[in-house]
Amino acid sequence: MAPTPTSKLREVPREQQDSAAHPAPAVRAIDVGFGLVKFSLPAEGGITFSSFPSMAIPADVSAVRSLSTRRRDTFDVPAGGAQYEVGRDVGLAQAGGSFGRDVTDEFYKGAIYEALTKGALRYMAEAGDRTIDVLVLGLPVNQYNDAKRRDHLRQTYERAVDVGDGKTIEVRKVVVQAQPMGGYAALEEHFDELNQVIQGTGGALQPLASVDELDELSVLVVDPGEHTLDWLLIQQGSINPRASGAASDAGRHRVIRAVQESLAADVGRPLGPAVAPRINEALRQQQPVKLSGVAHDLAKYEPQIMSVIEDSLNRMIDGLRDAHEIIDLIVLVGGHPGRYRDVLSRRFPAIPVFVMPESMSANVRGFQMIGEAVAEDA
Repeated sequence: MAPTPTSKLREVPREQQDSAAHPAPAVRAIDVGFGLVKFSLPAEGGITFSSFPSMAIPADVSAVRSLSTRRRDTFDVPAGGAQYEVGRDVGLAQAGGSFGRDVTDEFYKGAIYEALTKGALRYMAEAGDRTIDVLVLGLPVNQYNDAKRRDHLRQTYERAVDVGDGKTIEVRKVVVQAQPMGGYAALEEHFDELNQVIQGTGGALQPLASVDELDELSVLVVDPGEHTLDWLLIQQGSINPRASGAASDAGRHRVIRAVQESLAADVGRPLGPAVAPRINEALRQQQPVKLSGVAHDLAKYEPQIMSVIEDSLNRMIDGLRDAHEIIDLIVLVGGHPGRYRDVLSRRFPAIPVFVMPESMSANVRGFQMIGEAVAEDA
């Protein structure tokens, strides 16, 4: 049975059994976000983590696809009765800025989600996996709170999964987690950095003597994603479901849309969906975006960006139902947490705001740790 929203989930094993007589169970994790799919892979002496864009393009079976100097790093996988191309180079198959994505509330049971999940499993198969003992999957907070959605994922992927080209992976157990819970589980990997932030904040919270003290705190985990802003309030190691939630259209896509609308007004012409990925990349690289041969500095749109982030965080604070009064620590995960950290630090100057190192992969790294704990207890 899957853990309920009030189960203690951060406890993870310190050691892994690894001997010829008792080989360690195969544990893998997949975090399907609206922007990237993050997943774990077997590697020499352990595991590694990788990612690819959250786009699934109907497969092109024509000969034109083979006209290239190299094979692109993608796979064709079956989903919803059709074949979809997914993988690290899927952008080469893209036709239009938003094509191949699904940001609806029902994405978890659509063909795009299925193709992306099977794409991650296909990478595992190519790395040598044939059987997975425990597979951890994630859902946004508002979807995780619906037991039917958790059950759907278990029923869909707890079986032999066809990942294309005649390859299958046997998944013996599926565990479903709220996405930010992964970041909470991974906190102990960064105990010293966390204490440095606590020390530098100067509030009531003092540096922790041990990792175990985390389970005595009220920790707010904030996950600004591509489409949603998720948050979990975790008290004494357990999720407080009444003060946890998600705000839709409160993530990176809304920031990009605000910049694109302002840029279009400045250049005096409409900008289509193909421009959005270029704006996104320019913002990440802090570089101008090039349109029709002209470079446009995006720094001038910082007020519009901060307005979107302020509004999104105001929605989160409203959703906390006054629980912000009892928060000891704020932890940020996700792909672009810097501006959110700055706003939260101004709003709550006495509460430490810790940005997880390698924040993009924080959730999937925590999922892996949770899966290992489940496997060890089995």
